[in-house]
Amino acid sequence: MPDRHELAYLVDRFMRRMEAGVHARALKFDEDRVGPFGGMVLMAVADAEPVSIHALTLQLARDKAQMTRTIQRLEAKGFVKREASADDARVSILHLSDKGEALVRTIKANVAEVLDDLLDPLSSSERAAFQEMLKRV
Repeated sequence: MPDRHELAYLVDRFMRRMEAGVHARALKFDEDRVGPFGGMVLMAVADAEPVSIHALTLQLARDKAQMTRTIQRLEAKGFVKREASADDARVSILHLSDKGEALVRTIKANVAEVLDDLLDPLSSSERAAFQEMLKRV
């Protein structure tokens, strides 16, 4: 059985390298200054759309005030659209706008490039196995 502490260290290191690589590339494409957390929110909305602000707050482990401020900034910049829930008008449901969808495509492309760099030492079969493992997790 693998050493849990070693695995935790390796996962943490991989995530930090991913974040650093995406951040370095973001300086070239983030003209609207969405920032790393704004990009995470957009990716999470894309993943779960339509999604409530409350669900995003739980998913991204942030406080409600921070999430609300971030959503307000993304909405003001035209990346997300907010609507009242049909079930409860107090609940805001988020959707990506066309502009948000375009930025998510750009983020995904940049994440893919960073992954290509990080996974370069792996063979194509090892990459496929890694992808399958991530799907299971």
